[in-house]
Amino acid sequence: MRILMASLLALATASPAVAEPLNEAMLSAVQTNPVLAAQKARLNATREALPQAWSEALPQISLSAGASNSDTDHTAPLADPPASRDWSATANGSQLLFASGRIIATTRAARAEIRGAVADYNEALQDLLLNVTTAYADMLQSQAVVQAQQTTVDNLTTLARYAQAQFDAGVVTRTDVAQAQARLAQARTLLVQSQGAMVAAVQAYIRLVGHPPADLSSPPDAASLPADLQTALDAAGRGSFVLASALAAVDQAHANVQVAASAGRPTVSLQASHSVSGEWGHNASDTQPTDDSVGLRLSWPLFQGGMVRSRIRQSDALATASNYDLVAAQRSVQESVTNSWTALASARSSVDSAQQQLTAAELAYQGIRLEQETGLRSTIDVLNQEQDLLTARLALAQAQRDLIVAERAMLASMGQLQVPNDEHAPRDHLRGRQ
Repeated sequence: MRILMASLLALATASPAVAEPLNEAMLSAVQTNPVLAAQKARLNATREALPQAWSEALPQISLSAGASNSDTDHTAPLADPPASRDWSATANGSQLLFASGRIIATTRAARAEIRGAVADYNEALQDLLLNVTTAYADMLQSQAVVQAQQTTVDNLTTLARYAQAQFDAGVVTRTDVAQAQARLAQARTLLVQSQGAMVAAVQAYIRLVGHPPADLSSPPDAASLPADLQTALDAAGRGSFVLASALAAVDQAHANVQVAASAGRPTVSLQASHSVSGEWGHNASDTQPTDDSVGLRLSWPLFQGGMVRSRIRQSDALATASNYDLVAAQRSVQESVTNSWTALASARSSVDSAQQQLTAAELAYQGIRLEQETGLRSTIDVLNQEQDLLTARLALAQAQRDLIVAERAMLASMGQLQVPNDEHAPRDHLRGRQ
């Protein structure tokens, strides 16, 4: 297990020649992530609903053929009639002329279903890009934490040696040495734990992006962030894919009501057929009779045991449910945007505070070390300040990670999180074709 962790840690901390900024990681995820690929396949399957809805309004042509051999046996062989061998072929064609609005309704339902599938695909894309951002930021944080823990271990190793030397010189007591050694052992434990957390971050990164992390760097500030909360809410109302999916579901549900109602209405179609038949074999004649017919057909179901009315009521109930789902989606988007705005403001403030905390902690550490060398500070004072310095470094790493995620979460809540500079990305992955 230790060898496996060491190899994974070496993989995570390796620095290849080619750097991998956040936008490249996003693009790689879009091109290789199996979850998004499966969602796209479902979108392509849903797109077939439109030609299926149109197909009923197009001509329908079918061919049929058959052949038979009839042989009758009697008790008296000389009385057996000759065998009859017949064949026939028929071509049928029909064209729907009037369907009481069923074709229009099914087409509306299919278009709405496709819009919903496109919105679901784009929402899955938003989730993937946000997850990649989180994995990227987690990797940066893990690297910073491991580096901070390693620096603490190095500092405490030096401090433990210094305490031992002072003890050997009779300047400090055994207590000072024990305090330094205890803090060093604790720091080594925390270093191992942070390395384990980095291994987990590497695996999460590979799962989303498709390959191990390369030379990661802190991404620039996200562009197109809203200036205030109301602007963010307005943008979400226009661009949220959650709302787009809910609106498409409402349109589809209302179209399905018309589809259900059309099942009890009349249809008119033009029908034509051509058939030819004859005999085959040694008794076949040269004549092959044909039969041609053209006519109109009116079909009007009068009573179906209440099935049509039941389906209409069922569709009405589903349409009402879709309206409620839309209201729930609107509230959910408002909550998400508001929470994202609050988290973004908090993350910005946390970065500034953490940076100030680290600057002050570094100055205090340097001062206490100098004061220790002159005998003005004890070993425990230096150990406590070393802990404060580590806390400040970890707080800054956490704040920077939260800011990276909060900026992209803000864009995702508005439906505006995209891969920057993705000239080579498939065009279908941003907004989808209608």
